[in-house]
Amino acid sequence: MGRLENMMMKKIYVLCFVFLGILNSSGQKMIFSEIEKFPQEKMYVHTNSNFFLTGEQILYKMYCFNNTSNELSTLSKIGYIELIDSNNKSIYKQKVTLKNGEGTGDVFLNSSLKSGTYKLISYTQWMRNTQTFFEETIFIINPFSEKIMPSDSLKKNDFKSFKTTTTNLVSINLNKKEYAKREKVVLGVQNLISRNLSISVRKKEANFLASKNNIVQFFNEQNKSNARSQGNYLPELRGALFHGKVTSKKVANIENLKIGVSFIGNPKITKIATTNKKGEFYFTVNKPYQAENVILEILKTNKEDYELSLMEETELEKKFKDFTQLFLTEDLRILIKERSLQTQIENAYNQVKNATFYKTNQNKFIFDEHVNKVIYNLDDYTRFKTVKEIAIEILQDVWITEKDQEYAFHMRDINLEYDKDLETLLIVDGFIVQNHGDFIFYDALKIKSIEVVQEKYYFGAKVYQGIINISTFNDVYEPNVHSNNKFSLLKPIPQKKYFFPEYDSVKNDRIPDMRTQLYWNANIKNTTKEILFYTSDISGTFEIILEGVTTTGKPIFERTSFSVK
Repeated sequence: MGRLENMMMKKIYVLCFVFLGILNSSGQKMIFSEIEKFPQEKMYVHTNSNFFLTGEQILYKMYCFNNTSNELSTLSKIGYIELIDSNNKSIYKQKVTLKNGEGTGDVFLNSSLKSGTYKLISYTQWMRNTQTFFEETIFIINPFSEKIMPSDSLKKNDFKSFKTTTTNLVSINLNKKEYAKREKVVLGVQNLISRNLSISVRKKEANFLASKNNIVQFFNEQNKSNARSQGNYLPELRGALFHGKVTSKKVANIENLKIGVSFIGNPKITKIATTNKKGEFYFTVNKPYQAENVILEILKTNKEDYELSLMEETELEKKFKDFTQLFLTEDLRILIKERSLQTQIENAYNQVKNATFYKTNQNKFIFDEHVNKVIYNLDDYTRFKTVKEIAIEILQDVWITEKDQEYAFHMRDINLEYDKDLETLLIVDGFIVQNHGDFIFYDALKIKSIEVVQEKYYFGAKVYQGIINISTFNDVYEPNVHSNNKFSLLKPIPQKKYFFPEYDSVKNDRIPDMRTQLYWNANIKNTTKEILFYTSDISGTFEIILEGVTTTGKPIFERTSFSVK
């Protein structure tokens, strides 16, 4: 990243920091008037095809670029993929983690989809300010649904054709041009100008189908775009950005309220957000998470006077057009019948051919590396029935008070000092427990360990007199919260390693192999010299397409083919 880009990034961080503290609409208008001064983004998606049957997968690699330099963008950390039907209804939506402008994923096309023309849309939240989206026309056939419109002929010029020649920036060479079934293919790669490339090896689509988009065509068209910014959307600079709001049931202050945020599931994510004058609050998650729900609670005694909401991600304002109609010809009927049988066989052996998930680094809990922390592994002590007994018999400098049947934990800090005006923060399995009485008589035999941080702790602009962090065996604690405080999330899709058989081993010899997608890899590194994959039981012409971008922002498109007899 150059000095100029570093300066621009710093300005954007300042912009976002100020926005999160916006107190009136005039301030918002003033800030978004400056948006056009900052780097904008554009998205390209390399897909394995644009013609699918239900039961198949759209495999994709997202490339997010700086709109000016064409280099991979380091701005947004989250990208989005949507599959939209001809009525502009979103069928699938995925959130994808971007690392240095790149992200990968897949969309499984289930049997509920109708035959027709769809759009694959991709964008970042920052791109929505200029209403610029990547879009690819996708043709989907459901062989078991009602027939699509018949036609006696389909001319090639019915579709937009992209006849892009290779860019000759990366060298790819096959060890031969013709292979037998289940034979090893050796593809040599010379790549010294790009960090990562994406490659698809797939049976070549029929000539009467529309050509799919490619990165060279994309760059040529996008460079002509002069979309102006409209404002409203912030870039997700550090991770997934969430926006919520507090409203008052009575005439009550909604500013500077503290909102406890607890994700349900692993990794454990706990945060505290603060509302502005409008009762709005924001929080960012900058680590991988697989939680589908989050619990939000107002950390205030009279919280029943308020209502909480997590703002749902708004639908796309843009309405997409040009849903080119696909007519069913006799040639296409034959292709569908053949592909449908192949897909059914492949899916029948899905359990032995399924993709595996890459292991992600287990993020440590927010307090795991705290210096002034004492850990009590309860199996090292005499076991007691309740948490109250543990506090009395085991935890040092920790005690429980009771007033009007309301219980609370208290503690002294490492200097044995105690501030009675501060609360002690209680967290159980990653959940902030505001009402300590909900946990005082919890079954202590379910508790694995207790961590005590004995000092004042500043957490989300709120000060606590220490922390008690409790972990149960197998995370079995269920917080006592109202259903109105539980909200659903769109989680980032996990990264996969796709299965491709290796016939040097005999273990797969008896399993049918009807793959039309022989290979897919979205992370071909510049250190990769050789790519190995195997042909299947299907004969025909197969096409290798490799796409990416150089470190200086030039598109890479390489294509070659081979036959299987």
